[in-house]
Amino acid sequence: MDPRARRTRERLRSAALERASNERLSQISVADVCRTAGVTRDTFYRHVSSVEELVADALAHEIAEATAGLPDDAAIGDGERVLLEHVRRRADVYRSAMDPVLAARVRASLEDALREGLLGWVERRPNIVPAEIAGDDAAMRMAIAYAAGGTIAAIEQWLRDDELDVERAVQIVLASSAAWWLL
Repeated sequence: MDPRARRTRERLRSAALERASNERLSQISVADVCRTAGVTRDTFYRHVSSVEELVADALAHEIAEATAGLPDDAAIGDGERVLLEHVRRRADVYRSAMDPVLAARVRASLEDALREGLLGWVERRPNIVPAEIAGDDAAMRMAIAYAAGGTIAAIEQWLRDDELDVERAVQIVLASSAAWWLL
């Protein structure tokens, strides 16, 4: 992406996150984001097709930045902690996207980040995979989907509660996970 387009994308992301911090995602219009970002509707649509897509993109970008610093030998709880710290920092945005569950694109961006992290986890530790799953790509995708989906459901519940204690949430998610993930 050229520098000008990158700056525009950053302005759009920033505007979308600012609006979603204070308003329900479903109530934010393209015109609202354009006004906040100082861009035209044409510029908006050259980057994304909807406000929901833009918010999901902005959150995914932040998650990628946050998780990029995790070393390969990090514990599984470290990745969970980084993700939950991001969600806590952006709790207003995530809550604005819930009606009563996360908007599809926002949920998908979280799920993609979780799937990528879990796939990397088992690729670096193939010996932890149970015999019933080992060597079966479809079974591994299913196990990763199950773990990612459960984590997202836990995050949605966590967001509904007033107490956003990251350490406690990490403990609960890990305690609720299949034991082999923790090896």
